[in-house]
Amino acid sequence: MKKKYFNIDEISNLTGEKKHTIRFWEERIDSLIVLRTNTGHRLYNYDNLLKIKKIQFLTSDKKWTLEGINKYFETKGDKGDFRKNISLELRKILDKLKSPT
Repeated sequence: MKKKYFNIDEISNLTGEKKHTIRFWEERIDSLIVLRTNTGHRLYNYDNLLKIKKIQFLTSDKKWTLEGINKYFETKGDKGDFRKNISLELRKILDKLKSPT
């Protein structure tokens, strides 16, 4: 069975990004919309995971600003250089999910 939602700890482990950075991006990136439980816990879906990986790539590898990333998502959506790297990253994530913990 596929998992529909991930909590922030799982997203942090899968992406290698710190939780406070993910929360910061959530506040600053308009298109990163996260569900919340009744108790306020964040729930990230698979699209959020991919978007966080894209933000990570654009900030780290391409050295884009968050303003530039917002414009990118507004105009180009999910197209661009990131697709070249996504397959490898998704395989790493899949391996982490499959490994017994």
